[in-house]
Amino acid sequence: MDHKVITLIKWLFLAIGLLLLVGAIFVDPEAKLALTIMGVIFAGIGGGIIAFGRWSAQKEADLRQNGQLIEAEFQEVELNGSLEVNGEHPYRIVARWHDTSNNRLHVFRSANLWFDPTDYVQEWIPVYIDRNNPKRYHMETSFLPKLQ
Repeated sequence: MDHKVITLIKWLFLAIGLLLLVGAIFVDPEAKLALTIMGVIFAGIGGGIIAFGRWSAQKEADLRQNGQLIEAEFQEVELNGSLEVNGEHPYRIVARWHDTSNNRLHVFRSANLWFDPTDYVQEWIPVYIDRNNPKRYHMETSFLPKLQ
């Protein structure tokens, strides 16, 4: 789904929720509770999506600045069957890295991609990890072409 559409939807949810909450101030007492509940739900959905996006971007920026850059070996491109939008599932790049300091194998998955990246994937994928917690990571996919 296009980022512009997602941006529009999240701001619309927030705006509708806030309008419902403001509208609840001016209606009769019987409708006040229903408008307040609907306003909280709509504003909560829109605000939650906005907050999650900002949190994700901040986490990614922190890992790029303070994380350790490693090279993970490309394994496969998989369909993310747990998410479906308009009847389509996104793709994810799967890569692994062997941490020889403690003999552990880590598997990393990229963020959802709305096109098949198989033809553009390199043998080694850059991944930023939190050295204290390798489960906290960001797979770099800027080498992929941008979907228009």
